[in-house]
Amino acid sequence: MEQKGVVYNIKVPVYTTEIVEDSSNDLFGGHTVFDMIAYVERKINDYSQSSDKKRYANKNKTKLTVIDNIQLSDKKQGEDTYLLLKISAYTTNYHDGFIDTGEKKALTKDSKIGSDTNFVMLYPKIDGVSSTKFKRYFLVLVYEDPTKNNEDISKIAKIVMNQILNKPTANIKLPTILDEIKSKWRTIPELQIKCSGIRNYDNDNSKYVEYCIGGKLSKQKTLSYRELPTKDLEDIMTISKEEKEEFQKKEIRMISGKTEYRVTKDLLKEAEGIFDEAGEKIFNMQTSITQEELDEKVHDEDFVFSKLIPIVSNYLSYE
Repeated sequence: MEQKGVVYNIKVPVYTTEIVEDSSNDLFGGHTVFDMIAYVERKINDYSQSSDKKRYANKNKTKLTVIDNIQLSDKKQGEDTYLLLKISAYTTNYHDGFIDTGEKKALTKDSKIGSDTNFVMLYPKIDGVSSTKFKRYFLVLVYEDPTKNNEDISKIAKIVMNQILNKPTANIKLPTILDEIKSKWRTIPELQIKCSGIRNYDNDNSKYVEYCIGGKLSKQKTLSYRELPTKDLEDIMTISKEEKEEFQKKEIRMISGKTEYRVTKDLLKEAEGIFDEAGEKIFNMQTSITQEELDEKVHDEDFVFSKLIPIVSNYLSYE
């Protein structure tokens, strides 16, 4: 039975791609918005015509993600052009699980589970102070509609940007993140830390120890803070002795309003003196849809455009 009056929020994280700053650097085939659009069209066309669809591994998982097809459409509004990618993707290489469509069937390594309606919108952006000094990049809007797992669609979006379009979302160095935060905030409204790790575990003291052939131990620690002074930020990001010994990854999220910074540290490499860090800046925008729109329009391209285009304007004014 249809639920009347129900409203669903659609999260729309906004990323930026790595910035091309040197006007002589012809990575897009030219220096105009038209050249940037033509670059995306060319890359997608090359991929669509390729018979080699790569299988992308999910970290520490057996399942593989495949980008099967990408359809590109555009919409002009005033002088602006918006590009909508409709991505068909699936996961495969299952070792467990089943699907039941009236008859229960076990999933196998050849099974495919996916969706044809993963939407990502690109907005080409050129900022410049003169005709010879400007920056070119894309805004990347991920349409996390209620029928999808948010992590899955974000992962698909990043595979397409990194591997197919060769325009990865921007990786911000930790010193830059610290400088930005300290210049904008006196305290951090919300800060979350998650440490995780997995290691071999063979300490079986049960009566079945003679049959044990091995095991794994997973461990996770989460901490949440409010209004942490920015002067303490560097200290809280430092890897403690416990973290170095017990965990393999440390993730820090710093949130103020719609702005979010994320830093991920590889603790195993850091313990070896190799500082492997990834940082990104995200704007967490959102829109909403009714139950009727969810049932009838949520994957209609014109409808998706109508929901995402205003977010670009909101983002630009907010930023």
